[in-house]
Amino acid sequence: MKNKFEAKLFNQLKRAKVSFKYESERIPYILARHYIPDFVLLVQGKKIYIEAKGYLRPEHKSKMVAVKKLHPAMDIRFIFYSENKKYIKWAEKHGFPWAIERIPNEWLR
Repeated sequence: MKNKFEAKLFNQLKRAKVSFKYESERIPYILARHYIPDFVLLVQGKKIYIEAKGYLRPEHKSKMVAVKKLHPAMDIRFIFYSENKKYIKWAEKHGFPWAIERIPNEWLR
């Protein structure tokens, strides 16, 4: 149990001989939010979404993974202010193209 209150309820259910399981299921949910990209490029008729990040907060990471999961066809790319191995590793793990300090010319053609 995580705390005394849960333990108290656990014991009550045991004494009542009720069939139950503790934290046995994982139920997904979605929070209604909106993603506002920093820049939206239109290159050869295709949209490229650019996120400029100096500091990639944990809540930004989870937001961007959720956006990508819900919109897998979106081309979302990151420009990091400086080279940060943790940010790069995270971007590569989740399939986000990335660059350091400036938008690569190849992305603009």
